[in-house]
Amino acid sequence: MTFSKLVLAAALAALSLSACDTKETPAETRADVADAARSGAADVADEQREANQAATESREEVAEANADVALAQAKADYKVAIEACDAKTGSMRDACKSAAQAALDAAQARVDAAKPK
Repeated sequence: MTFSKLVLAAALAALSLSACDTKETPAETRADVADAARSGAADVADEQREANQAATESREEVAEANADVALAQAKADYKVAIEACDAKTGSMRDACKSAAQAALDAAQARVDAAKPK
């Protein structure tokens, strides 16, 4: 580097360092504080929106999982009822199996109605 470039670089460095120690005016400080507050509020609002979306998705997932459990329970109850119906004969067995099927169908309808759309 030539001497003149070295002097110029030193002068620029000195000017930039002296600017770092300069006190802001009250108006500049207020403007900077207001900008920081707006930026922070926007960041918080974005994070809150994401948190709300995650919570909504989580509630929907929980509701769907609970509906799946209810359906599994209804199917298990149906299997037990059908086996119990085998102890009966004739029209009593047919009526028992029809009642078991109706109970399963009703449970399926409740699950379908409860699942999030």
